[in-house]
Amino acid sequence: MTIEQLDIELLKGFSPLDGLKRDNLAALAKKVRIRELSPAQILFKEGDTEKRTVYVVSGALELIDGGKIAQVVEGGTESARNPVSPMFPRRVTARAHDRVQYISIDSDLLDVMLTWDQTGSYEVSELQGQAEEVGGDDWMTMLLQAKAFHKIPPANIQAIFMRMQQINYTSPATSSSSRARKATTSTC
Repeated sequence: MTIEQLDIELLKGFSPLDGLKRDNLAALAKKVRIRELSPAQILFKEGDTEKRTVYVVSGALELIDGGKIAQVVEGGTESARNPVSPMFPRRVTARAHDRVQYISIDSDLLDVMLTWDQTGSYEVSELQGQAEEVGGDDWMTMLLQAKAFHKIPPANIQAIFMRMQQINYTSPATSSSSRARKATTSTC
């Protein structure tokens, strides 16, 4: 399975991603990669509960129900604009007919991004500490991966973000002389 970067224009070709604002599409494009399946390789099986939203970019993906091919989703067609078998647990098995390129997005992340997109924009210019420890700087992904957020319905997350306020602070790891300089600078 190979992985490659994708661009915003590709994401605009999928529903409901086509309704996201450009900034949110750009943020999503940084999190998602084009993946590839070889012929006859299984993408997911009937009964799978992994919450991933899948779109076919190219190739033909067979949806198998009861051992028979119920549908074939071909990249670039109208049916490929929509997520593949979006219900959980999956009601079909998805198998590559030929070489298939696809994207897979965490469904919870997508729900939250769609909710935020409809309710306004939020910006965090810097969030350090835990992000540095895990080697990432994406505050949204870090926040959404917290187990507490998995229990909050996406509609309620809007209320949380509506109450957020910007707070500037100096890291406690900063030396006392640089803290003093920052304090002096901020009072001038």
